[in-house]
Amino acid sequence: MACSSPTAESYYRQGRELREADEPVAAMEAFMAATAVHSREYVFKARSWSNMATMCRMCERHDLAYALYEKSMEQFALADDTIAQAYALNNMAWEQAVQGNKPAATSLIDDALALCSDTAVQHKVTESRAAACLYAGEYDSTLVYANLAPCSSPYFDILQAQAYAYLGNNDSALFYAKRVVTQTDNPRYLDNVYYILTYCDSTAQADEVRALAATRADVLMNLERNRADWIEAMLLAENALTKPKKPLPWWYWLAWFGIVILIVDALAYGIPRRKQTNSLEQQCRHLRNSTNLREELKWNSYPQFRTACDEKLSSIVTKLEQRGLSEREIRICVLVLIGLSYAQMADVLIRAESGIGKDKYMVAKRLGVSVKDLQTTLIQIARGTNA
Repeated sequence: MACSSPTAESYYRQGRELREADEPVAAMEAFMAATAVHSREYVFKARSWSNMATMCRMCERHDLAYALYEKSMEQFALADDTIAQAYALNNMAWEQAVQGNKPAATSLIDDALALCSDTAVQHKVTESRAAACLYAGEYDSTLVYANLAPCSSPYFDILQAQAYAYLGNNDSALFYAKRVVTQTDNPRYLDNVYYILTYCDSTAQADEVRALAATRADVLMNLERNRADWIEAMLLAENALTKPKKPLPWWYWLAWFGIVILIVDALAYGIPRRKQTNSLEQQCRHLRNSTNLREELKWNSYPQFRTACDEKLSSIVTKLEQRGLSEREIRICVLVLIGLSYAQMADVLIRAESGIGKDKYMVAKRLGVSVKDLQTTLIQIARGTNA
């Protein structure tokens, strides 16, 4: 009896189950396997690419999520599913909007509407238009598009809360933030709510919303606890976009074999072997899992702390000092870069967890970014890719 080979559909469904079971690495591997099956199961391949993109979106890798949504759109096109193509184009538009590229987002939204004028699609592109205006700093336009929604939704509420917060209307911002907390436990939405609470003045209404948000804190804690696994899954998705290379001819390997022999001979005569250092991601993961982080970073002595961090984290302290940050702000930045949760940061700083959000907000403000983009910005600074 012949055994049937796994199909793209079976891998896709396995990936969905693993994702719902909060096993991001295994889920990503299943989705990747679905996209690699040699078959015409375009719909399930497209859905797999889309799920990979959504997982990267949760890790705030919007450039990678955009490329993966683009892959899903190509597969939906092969399946001749115009509605799904429109949704994929809208997802691509949203990723451009979050990155502040409003013209590109608008162009993609227009393409989605030209492809399909379905009512549900129109509703989704309105969300993307509102997001594009928000991230472009056009807060009045954000409210206009949010009010075009046929019905209330947590996403439109969070957009309105953010827009009102930036416009200085704290009462309205807190009103919509409260509605978000009472309607959803989506970690990304709750993270935005916490940001709004730290942005607005502390009032009785803010305290009420904060108390409501605290009842959903377990969702955020779970996300922080599994952050290393989500990052590993994201790196798998990034590798999936790399096209496989063509097999190299036999003489190529023979030439390399000769070079290796020469190098081994050279090493035998005392040429020092270059020591390889761990990557920034590996160091962050090691420190995040450390049982005594304060000791590893020489926390009690700033000069020693500075040296330890620069050696382990790509000269991050020196680079932050050049940007004019204080010793206290730099310590916060190092903990954010490593990827610690609020509770873990509070343990290292030996202070109450409730003040961590405000510290992150003040540091993000100094660097000219939002709280949700702070870790990504610090990684770019450490790597020297942030001007």
